Amino acid sequence: MGKIKYSAIIGSLGQTCDRFMKCGYKDPAVDNVEFPDVIKSLEKMQVLQGADLYQSPTGPLSDPDTVNEILTRSGLEASSVLPLVFGERRWQKGSISAADPEIRRQAMQLIKQNIDFNSKLVGNPSVNLWLGQDGFDYPLQTDYSKQWDYLIKNVRELAEYNPKIRLTLEGKIREPRNRSLVDTTMTALMMCMEIDRSNVGVTIDTGHVFQSQQNVAQNIEIAARYGRLFMMHANDNYNLWDDDMVVGSLRLTEYVEMFYSLRKVEYDGFVSVDIFPYREDQYEATRQSVLNMQKYDAAIDRIGFKNMGELIEDGPGHSRNAPQIIPSPDESAKERARRRC
Repeated sequence: MGKIKYSAIIGSLGQTCDRFMKCGYKDPAVDNVEFPDVIKSLEKMQVLQGADLYQSPTGPLSDPDTVNEILTRSGLEASSVLPLVFGERRWQKGSISAADPEIRRQAMQLIKQNIDFNSKLVGNPSVNLWLGQDGFDYPLQTDYSKQWDYLIKNVRELAEYNPKIRLTLEGKIREPRNRSLVDTTMTALMMCMEIDRSNVGVTIDTGHVFQSQQNVAQNIEIAARYGRLFMMHANDNYNLWDDDMVVGSLRLTEYVEMFYSLRKVEYDGFVSVDIFPYREDQYEATRQSVLNMQKYDAAIDRIGFKNMGELIEDGPGHSRNAPQIIPSPDESAKERARRRC
């Protein structure tokens, strides 16, 4: 059985803003929004083993040696690093799948720099390709075949650039584009199959799965079937949007099932807390998310892993236990009457 480790995405634990509060919800003077302070706050929680990072052009997050020093001092490791190919105006029409060849070139250059950065971090963490601006908004706007082809060829090139660094494709149905190119885990898996490089896999974000009206445990088991489950992100939402709420604030059964499936596939990677605690204390919200997940994981022991497997095999959806409904003569007559009508 794999040993799950927990991390947190630091990008949303510093300053958080939305289109209504562009100045940010946090007060930099009191809320510890800078990288070294964020890591110290995560260390104090004593529930994490890692941190999801991003590479910054300046400051501590621009220097791998500084990052290693800060993380090592706190007893944490980098679980993944996110290339920022979505938050600048130049990426508004896409990054590595953009129609403009110069934009694709710039995106590839940035991600290769990120790969070089990751290769100098302790543990060689994966590069998470969340391509939020790669997609489309309107019909008759995009050459879908070319867009797909650009992504496949460029991710393959990135994979070959340094085969020791794993790349993950993270599916999300929409936002910021109305339709994302990498929209679901299954699309990401299909892309992995065509890219055909062993260091390319998927990140499954629970909130993105909920938003697309899908099932997290099924996504996990199918991704693991092909050896492509590299990373997990965890949060909660109301299904209609990527709300990025505290893990388990809305769901119980689906998270218990998720941890059952993670054990079933012997997942031994990170589950990273990916929340946007705008109005909440960001560190307490992160801590509570991990504590909730630890309880879900412990529930598998209380129920029994074997018992859960038997429950699934013998459940009401299983053919051998499907109820045999034999209508009474009166019911059959009513049905025949309805058919005649």
